[in-house]
Amino acid sequence: MSNMPPPPPPPSPGPPGPPPDPGSYGSSGMTGWAMTGTGQQLELAGAGARLGARIIDVVIMVVVAFVLIVIGIMALFGFADDSATDDEQTIGLAFLIATWGLVVLIGLLYEVVMIATRGQTLGKMMTSVKVVRADNGSVPGWGKSIVRWIIPTIVGVILAVLIPGIGGLLSLLVYVSLLWDSARQGWHDKAAGTLVIKV
Repeated sequence: MSNMPPPPPPPSPGPPGPPPDPGSYGSSGMTGWAMTGTGQQLELAGAGARLGARIIDVVIMVVVAFVLIVIGIMALFGFADDSATDDEQTIGLAFLIATWGLVVLIGLLYEVVMIATRGQTLGKMMTSVKVVRADNGSVPGWGKSIVRWIIPTIVGVILAVLIPGIGGLLSLLVYVSLLWDSARQGWHDKAAGTLVIKV
């Protein structure tokens, strides 16, 4: 049996600091990490993984759009021969216009529904990234998902029509802006209050 005295007790951690402001979030001070408004540390997704996810999503939507538009064009030409009546030609044109509307609707549903309910599109699942609320780290929900979708859509579609060439560059800036942001948020993330993290 040893006559050694017992070790001293561990030092007291001291009084806890103030809780994080629930409305604040941003860079945690460590490169590639961010802190939610609840104090949770999250590892941010890199630009490469996010670009990969976007490319996969675009390819998926281009394939879907191509199939639907081909069907619409075939319907239009089916009603556009010499024997077609004016009513039949009108129906064919209406079908083609409806097909374009369906492509936009599918794009909206694909991005908004999947981000709102899962935080991930198929592209994000394949590249292991996820969109979360910056204030508490949970799935974004409907409002934030819609804002996140509508910012690049408005910039990309409306400005590209109003200012050809320049509108497309501004649309690209929505996404590229994450490269110089401490929390790697693009303008659409900032507007929606979301972060894109590794999973």
